[in-house]
This record gives sequence, C-alpha cells and structure tokens, in this order.
Amino acid sequence: MDARAEGLGLTSIQEINTLPREMAETLYLRLVPGELLRRLEISPSTLCRPDGARLVRVTAPEERPWARVEVRAAPDDRDPMLLVDVEMSAMSVPELAFVQINDPAAPRYSIDRDAAGRDTLFGTASRNLDEEARAMRDGLAPGQVRRGLGMLARVLQCMEAFCGIIGKDLYLIDPLFYHSAILYERRGCGYIMGREIMEGIHDQFSQTGALTRGLDGATPFRAPGAGLTVRGRSWALHDGVSGHAWGGVKMYKATGRHAGVNTFPGGLY
Repeated sequence: MDARAEGLGLTSIQEINTLPREMAETLYLRLVPGELLRRLEISPSTLCRPDGARLVRVTAPEERPWARVEVRAAPDDRDPMLLVDVEMSAMSVPELAFVQINDPAAPRYSIDRDAAGRDTLFGTASRNLDEEARAMRDGLAPGQVRRGLGMLARVLQCMEAFCGIIGKDLYLIDPLFYHSAILYERRGCGYIMGREIMEGIHDQFSQTGALTRGLDGATPFRAPGAGLTVRGRSWALHDGVSGHAWGGVKMYKATGRHAGVNTFPGGLY
C-alpha cells in the first residue's frame, strides 16, 4: 500500500481523505503499532478481530485537514486503547495533535468529567479535583483517565512512517501538559517554540526557586518535594502554582534524528 501511495504523489492529509475509504483507512492504520494490532487480533484488511467485531475506527472527513484513529479492545469500551489525532498545520507540516493511550484493564479516574458531568477536556477547561487527587495518589499524571501501556515511543515511530507516505520528514507536536513535553523530549523531540519556558520552569523548581517556594502544601497537588519528579511538577503546574496556565510550547520530531534536548536533567518521572 505504501508503494501505491507513493505512486499517487500524496502530500497532505486532505489528499488522503479524498481517497477511496478502504485505501485511506489502510494508510491511517500505519499510525497504529503493529504489536497492538496483533495483541487484539485485528486484521489490517478488515479492521476487525476474528469474530467480526470492528475494533478500529477511522474518522477522516473528505477534504478536511485532519483525521482521527481509535483502537478499542472491545467495540463498546468507553475509552480507546489508542487514540491518535493528526492534522496539517498552517505551515503544511503534519502535526500529531493529540495522543491518548490507555490500559483498558486498569482502574479509571473520571478526571474528564466534573462533578456536574460536564466535559473538562481532560482537566484543561475545568477540573474534577477529587478524581484528580485520586489519580495523582495512584501514580498517574494530569490528563490520564487510566494508566498507559508504555507505547508512546512506538506511536512516534509510526507517526514518522506515516509522514513518509506524504513525503514529509518532520512533524509537529502540541504537548498538552508539562510531563507530555518531557516525555517527547526523551524520545528525541525538540522545540519549535517554548524551550525557554521549559528551561525557566526547571530553574524555578531549583532548591530556592519561585516554583519550589510555591510547593507549600496548600493543595494536594503542591506537596513539598513535588518538584523533584516530572509527574510532581506537572501536577503542580496543572494546579496553577506558576500563577498562569501551562502552555506556549510547540515541539517537532525529525525523521531518524534525536534532538538531544533535556530540560530536566536527571529528573525521575
């Protein structure tokens, strides 16, 4: 299929979305690690397991610059094992806009809904403090509804391969949280913008830094010593310890190259 796609001279997600449905789905399946397909016994040709249940959903509106791939362990599962959103940026560069990886067997934390049942956008629009505190105590990071599967590196490799289909050797990433940016760093990603923000955060979490002084125990997310770990910093920043929302960071990954960036030297996750 890659050879056929190369022959078509594809250069964008919009162009993939205009292809016949079966061909477009096959190309988007490149975003799913092969080991996940094998684990769930998903046929690459039907997107179903042997009993006929369809476990992969591809949303790719014709002529739109985005697509979503969802993989579930069972058709009626609330949460996908893997969700990948890709889009074309204003610079005509592909972007990994959102990634969610869940262990369906793990406990669930309702950080995605507030007490009234409203969508929190994973805690970025509003928050469910009780569920976030429970998730933090159990070792999760902001935005996680379940623990992950240790598959992020493979998803990034798949994204590189997908970019090759449209003739691109670089893609952008929009990390939703501080810990997301650190995880991407450790897998070879660099910064288009925001490296100085990340380095400033590290400086302020030094022994005498302003953010360290803010870890006063005023909330469960600002425990003294939280700045020693990636997860602890991320929860404190998510809780507003800096006085403003975390953001202003855009990253990139170049095919086959490690950017060599480390804004939290020696930091444990």
